[in-house]
Amino acid sequence: MSHASNDLAEEELTRALAYAGFVPLAYELIKSLIVAPIKAFYENTTFHFGPFKSYEIDVLSRHKNEFEACLLYLRDFMGAMDSDDLLAIQGLRKHRNELAHDLANKLRQLDIDSYAPLLEKAAKALFKLSNHQTYIEIGRDPEFQNIGIDWDTVTGNEYMLFEEVARTVRILQNATW
Repeated sequence: MSHASNDLAEEELTRALAYAGFVPLAYELIKSLIVAPIKAFYENTTFHFGPFKSYEIDVLSRHKNEFEACLLYLRDFMGAMDSDDLLAIQGLRKHRNELAHDLANKLRQLDIDSYAPLLEKAAKALFKLSNHQTYIEIGRDPEFQNIGIDWDTVTGNEYMLFEEVARTVRILQNATW
């Protein structure tokens, strides 16, 4: 994107706006796999034995911010992601907030290519979370365990939507991430 001119060419503006729409979408897709599914798992359930206690003990005790507590729970307790994934999600969240709160000023200086590594890492984290949640929702059902499904590659609708939108944004950007 050109930094020399204050006027954005129509093509540059289209690319910047497409990217600016993609970032919050990517974040919301990831977010949808973090808090709500964990809350739903614990909702109206009393555990009498095993590793699970309660939402308050297992999750909320990890951090004062519910989102951060859920990330730590998914990393440390469930093993659904690692520290790199957690950092990528936090980085995407920060980038999303920057765009959302200062988009008008960011449009002229948005260096989209510099965010490619973050988007690659966020995509990897989203894949892991989507794969984990899909397995939790369906994969544990004995009906689906012996029919030849490779559970290491299965994802849910969140990841499929992310990939579809990412493909379009990559085309607009002429990007390789």
